[in-house]
Amino acid sequence: MKHRTGKVAALVAVVTALFVSVSYGQEEKPKPESYTAVAMGTGGSVGGKSMPFDFRITKWTTDEEVKQYMELLKESGQDALRRTLEKEDRGQLSPVGRVGNTIAVARKRQAGSETIITIVTARIMPFVELYRGGRSTDYQFGFLQVKLNEKGEGMGNIMAACKLRFDKKKGQYEIESYGNQYIKAVNVRPNK
Repeated sequence: MKHRTGKVAALVAVVTALFVSVSYGQEEKPKPESYTAVAMGTGGSVGGKSMPFDFRITKWTTDEEVKQYMELLKESGQDALRRTLEKEDRGQLSPVGRVGNTIAVARKRQAGSETIITIVTARIMPFVELYRGGRSTDYQFGFLQVKLNEKGEGMGNIMAACKLRFDKKKGQYEIESYGNQYIKAVNVRPNK
């Protein structure tokens, strides 16, 4: 349990970057951006497995929308946030040859020479998962964050299933991954 708590605390910075940081390009109407990448398992049950995927962002989430989502999560919890995010359509994140998930939140910011793109999805859960009602159904979101160089190439991290919450005692937002997910996004490059 102690290891898990440390992992959650380490991920607080990721949520802060997603929700709090001032981003560029969100207020204007940008052209869609499309990338291809490979999801690579680096340990645990996914070690050595890989899957190509694409993500296409058609609209960025504004600072005002992010503030609304943060307030909703803080006041009403992740179930209310999921219901709201299910209605959003900022693009598509899809394994090659499959339908994938609609992007609910898409953020872009500059950190020095790197461009950081953060994506959140309301995770599609198969009927069997919902029917069994196991612990995984509490992890309602998908998360992708990539860091790109000047050419739009780079790598990042993936959480296939995660939970978002506001810890009222600590006064901070947290993200928790389901199990030990060791998934990297590698060979990220723009589609021409």
